[in-house]
Amino acid sequence: MQQTKLVNLPIIGRVQHGEKIKNKVIEYGYFIAKSDDEYMKSYLDKFNKLFKGKQNIEIEFFDEDPLSKKYVRYNQSGEVCRSPEGSNKANQRVKNGWQQINCDTYNCQYRQKNEHGKCACNRIGWLKFLIPDVSTDRIFLMKITGQTSINKLDDYIKLQKAQGKSIKGRHIIFLKQIEQSNSLGQTFNNYVLDILKKENVESIKQIPETTEKPKELSTNNDKNVNNAVVNSNTTPPSSTVAQEVTQTQEIVETPKEETTTKTTKKATTKDTTKKETKSKSKKTDDKPKDTKTQETSVEDDNFKNCYALLSTFNEKIADRDYLIGEFADMKDQISNIAIRPEDATELEKCDLGTFVRLDVAEIKGRKFAVKLEFIEKTLKKVAA
Repeated sequence: MQQTKLVNLPIIGRVQHGEKIKNKVIEYGYFIAKSDDEYMKSYLDKFNKLFKGKQNIEIEFFDEDPLSKKYVRYNQSGEVCRSPEGSNKANQRVKNGWQQINCDTYNCQYRQKNEHGKCACNRIGWLKFLIPDVSTDRIFLMKITGQTSINKLDDYIKLQKAQGKSIKGRHIIFLKQIEQSNSLGQTFNNYVLDILKKENVESIKQIPETTEKPKELSTNNDKNVNNAVVNSNTTPPSSTVAQEVTQTQEIVETPKEETTTKTTKKATTKDTTKKETKSKSKKTDDKPKDTKTQETSVEDDNFKNCYALLSTFNEKIADRDYLIGEFADMKDQISNIAIRPEDATELEKCDLGTFVRLDVAEIKGRKFAVKLEFIEKTLKKVAA
């Protein structure tokens, strides 16, 4: 069992979305997993098979405090001082080990920003969680250095506790790219972490497969999809049934008139009419079912083109910059789809939960949206 200063639990390794290579931090924009333990390789292989290149992961919190925060200072020899967030005590490295000192948050020279807008002592976060699709008896750790990402996770956890809710359970942790400015006024496009409950993500992505009564629809999105079905060439079931019920009534009433006027052939006419009535009634009963099947088929065709937006990011394809949308279709299959420049500006303003209808073409293994139609928009929140 691997020991850490954060937890005393069996650990597979670390989840991250970038790494330091030759003293330079490389941001990937998607999740990767790392481990120093050779015996954990099979878990890493499974992680890569499920999540390689993806910007969201289903995780599970197994206790009420999954996020630890502390201030840490490093030098060439490694970590030299650390203090839990909110504490006025710190542990400082000395020759023979560690000694406790007073931590003056406001007057400590290492907490002050230099001419480059950076501090020697910075806040970091450690998130611990299970990835059930990979393992349910070993955990992953995530080291978080971005302050916006730490705040987003911390605010989410605090709100759950303030509402008296348990943080334990399944969540979706995901990356999204936002524009940020530092204290010197420099602007960067950075990837930040965010989190949602699994059931909330599923409710956003899920659209009913069939809809029988438009008046029972509960969201604007469902209404839009249903309108597309009604405007098709399929005859509405209600009018079909009404028409065929009328025909059945006429068939049933006809024998009565014949038996009154043709008394000499009463028995023959009655028997013949009964057979015809049963035969035609049986055909009449079958017709609404065929119409419903046809309508369901039309609805399925419409749902095939419906997608829920998860995130967007930029990527260069064939020396040309494209906005890439990560979408989930109605079967929860996730795809990265390149967006035309004329649609990119509007889609880039949209956030998780936006629904669109796409015509997708695949060219040399890449998917491109040749047509985009918005069904329901969820716009990104702009900081004041």
